[in-house]
Amino acid sequence: MDNQYKGRDISFETLEKAVNGDYFAMQEVIRLFKPYMARLSVEEGRFNGELFERLVRKLMFITVRFRTDYDEK
Repeated sequence: MDNQYKGRDISFETLEKAVNGDYFAMQEVIRLFKPYMARLSVEEGRFNGELFERLVRKLMFITVRFRTDYDEK
């Protein structure tokens, strides 16, 4: 059985770089979620570019606020 999500994973190092503000790492995070955000941006059969841009900004905001420093207990 083929994995339809093959190639759609992100390494911890890339996520950590995106959280710390690395431009190219953030672009990788956006690339990962782009198909999903594009699908969410379709309203009444038409692509809504403004909604797509809002989703991208929200993803960037969430990524920057993501905590990578935690204690395992």
